[in-house]
Amino acid sequence: MRSPEPFLNAPTRYLPHLDLPAYRHVPGMTPHPRTAADGHSVDTSEPVCEPLTNLNWSQHVTWLFGVDLFNQAYWWEAHEQWEAAWKQAEGDTAHLLQGMIQLGAALIKWNLGNDRGREGLWSRSHQHLHQIVSPQWCGVCIRPLAEEAGRFFNHHPRAPLRGWLEGPVLQLETLSTR
Repeated sequence: MRSPEPFLNAPTRYLPHLDLPAYRHVPGMTPHPRTAADGHSVDTSEPVCEPLTNLNWSQHVTWLFGVDLFNQAYWWEAHEQWEAAWKQAEGDTAHLLQGMIQLGAALIKWNLGNDRGREGLWSRSHQHLHQIVSPQWCGVCIRPLAEEAGRFFNHHPRAPLRGWLEGPVLQLETLSTR
């Protein structure tokens, strides 16, 4: 297992003024961000946010920072951001957030070489993404994302030991980087 790195096709950050955490948390390999004395988020509270909708996503800091974290391979940290919005979400927004949280978890398992965990989490992520009725939701083109992730896991069942790859990232539509 190696430390996760952003995929080669990761877009420019949407909220570059927000600092990234000191390290990418990998369960069992790095200090737990909130509970370990030396965790990168030990003195911060869990994110709290307004509900995410298809109307406010382009101004929703918690969503956009989660996208930045995900694209920079901070998959665990992205789930922390998105979980705050998911707790209030309904319908397609809930499916998008749950699908993205599980895709991030699948990528963590992929990086750890845990095939069974990766497959189960990707399957659940895929199911949530396919529940979304609209072709684009909260800036995400749903079908292309699901297809890209599926191809990625089929062609790269294990993380490489050297070099890096292009992989599933979130390139939000109709929103330029700030």
